[in-house]
Amino acid sequence: MPITPFHFGPGLLFAAVAPGYVSWTIFAFANVLIDLEPIALYFLTGDPAHPWLHTPPGAVAVAVATALLGRRPCEAFLRWWNRQFSPAQARWLAVDPAITATQAWCGAFVGTLSHILLDGIMHVDVRPLWPLLAANPMQGAIDIDALYLVCVAAGCAGAVVLVVLAVRRI
Repeated sequence: MPITPFHFGPGLLFAAVAPGYVSWTIFAFANVLIDLEPIALYFLTGDPAHPWLHTPPGAVAVAVATALLGRRPCEAFLRWWNRQFSPAQARWLAVDPAITATQAWCGAFVGTLSHILLDGIMHVDVRPLWPLLAANPMQGAIDIDALYLVCVAAGCAGAVVLVVLAVRRI
């Protein structure tokens, strides 16, 4: 995935169908954090490698850090988000800024584990099953264009669910 955005589509779908369990904001934050590894390596070495955070132990470490440390900054961001709207806009676009511990932990783990699964399909150097398996048997499992399409379709489906829920709320 090119530095995270396509990962947000499946996250939106997860958060839309399980809002009491998955925080999309935490999900997105975890995805950004996990991609700091290839971004930093690109600037340091010229190679956007995925050596450790894109493994199950690395993803778990990012998820734990995100769940423990990301909740308050994400809630602050959501409060800022809500302040950007007029009352009429807020009826559709405002969100509950409170993130429960369950939403934080689930969002973080769903975010990082789905990230390494999606990147495992796309990148040869991702090791989504390490330490059980050093190779990447998922790489190329589906065409990259199809992978992008799945991520965009998931995001669109999540958006539709959120619109339906917003209409019911009004």
